[in-house]
Amino acid sequence: MIALLACFVVGIHHFTTTAATSLLPNIVILVGDDVGWTGVSYHNTTQGGDKEIRTPHLDHLAATGIELDQHYVYRFCSPSRSSFQSGRLPVHVNVENVAPEVHNASDNVGGYQGIAKTMTGLATKMSSAGYQTHMVGKWDAGMATPDHTPIGRGYTSWLGYFHHANDYYTEGLPLKAIGKINVCFNQYTDLWGPTQAPAAQYVGTGAYEEDIFTNRTLHVIGAHNASEGPLFLVHAFHLVHTPLEVPVEYLNRFDFIDNAQRQHYAAMTSYMDVSVGTIIQAIQAKEQMYENTLVLFFADNGGAIYNVAGGNNYPLKGGKMSDWQGGIRGTAFVSGGYVPHAKRGTTLTALMHVSDWYRTFASIAGVDPTDHTSGPSLPVVDGIDLTSLLFGNNSRGTASESRELHISEQTLIRGNYKLITGIQAMTGWTGPQYPNNTGPMPTYIPLTWTHDCKDGELYDIMADPTEHHNIASMHPTVVVSMQKRLIELNQRNYMPARGFPDPKACVQAKKMGGFYGPWLDLLDLKKTERGYGNDTTE
Repeated sequence: MIALLACFVVGIHHFTTTAATSLLPNIVILVGDDVGWTGVSYHNTTQGGDKEIRTPHLDHLAATGIELDQHYVYRFCSPSRSSFQSGRLPVHVNVENVAPEVHNASDNVGGYQGIAKTMTGLATKMSSAGYQTHMVGKWDAGMATPDHTPIGRGYTSWLGYFHHANDYYTEGLPLKAIGKINVCFNQYTDLWGPTQAPAAQYVGTGAYEEDIFTNRTLHVIGAHNASEGPLFLVHAFHLVHTPLEVPVEYLNRFDFIDNAQRQHYAAMTSYMDVSVGTIIQAIQAKEQMYENTLVLFFADNGGAIYNVAGGNNYPLKGGKMSDWQGGIRGTAFVSGGYVPHAKRGTTLTALMHVSDWYRTFASIAGVDPTDHTSGPSLPVVDGIDLTSLLFGNNSRGTASESRELHISEQTLIRGNYKLITGIQAMTGWTGPQYPNNTGPMPTYIPLTWTHDCKDGELYDIMADPTEHHNIASMHPTVVVSMQKRLIELNQRNYMPARGFPDPKACVQAKKMGGFYGPWLDLLDLKKTERGYGNDTTE
């Protein structure tokens, strides 16, 4: 007799048996890059809100889903993405935004950019449950070996780029994209996939990169066969990260804005929103697919408010590159037909972290979230399982009074209290329309608008979400307790020597026709069935 086990979780239509993958939901993750708190129009409903931001598709998804009001990330890109893919807090996987060409030959586990080599990726876990795993867009979590790439981390296919950013039209790495001269003197192109090979077929066409990415995602959705397992799809937008580039027809829609950076940001935000709508419509067009799909949207960090960028986090304090709320409290929601009707249109205020999704999705898939391959010397998977919070009667999850989030070496959140220490950049508040022409913006190199929290500052982020009132002098025992706890937690941080930019990466890029990609352990790549072939399907 063959037993078919179906496990109901929290009494909802939520099955987690690997024996019947047809009962598992499709999971689609949409990641916005540098999307500020005011980067969605549903955060601009109060008087004085930024009416220039237009995101009707994101607004509708949030309104028919669950807004995650206290969803925390790292203050910049690579650590947040490494955290999501590995299930570790950034302090336990990667807190550096180094270039993917770095290498430390003396450390074969952590001597690279991004995720440690032996850590198991989220897509590997989902694949073990029968999910069909695909990724599109920005990676920024490692490139040195085939094991560091999305396909090496468990994705069946990936079309995207490895660096923090590239040019939206040429896919190169000009100074305006990465802000520096890299080890390869900004030569070569960064676009890879869908197989383990350069994406040469897309380069030189003059197409806008986000259009290439959207078409690839539409292809994945259209080709998905539910009988082969549910879909696990990550679409990581380049938008709205610099460089500020967008098709002219979108830019013209915002020609009434008198500041060029703000105009570009509004147009790029609109383009992202339209792409989201197109992706959701494709899911809805397939019979019964949307009804069994969970959609997660989150921003990898707050909006970049420094010069050359155009983000805004009003009314929150600060922005990307800081631990103020504008840098680490990210826009997020879950939506889709899989969200229980009773939960739709609600807002959750429980503390959440981007690392939680590893354990949560493993729970949905019915697989053990424990990473058995990473080795005893590496930090274990962090986070909590959010399924009861999202799908059950629990409205707060881990009580906010007791949950602790180790945000960074400098910042700890415990319940309503946030302790912030050290020198913080981007210290200040922007107006509802920003950037504008009324004064200088902070700079990225060097980081400015700095403030030294040398004695430790304390904020009640629920009562004072804009961090206007340092209450450290009112609660000295809380400050001392949290400072001691932060010191204790920092002893467990994972801080390997990542190494230095390796010129061999440039030599290999030249061999690959001028495309960045893995340059170490390439025999492992050649042994795979994927080889170096190009998939030209759309």
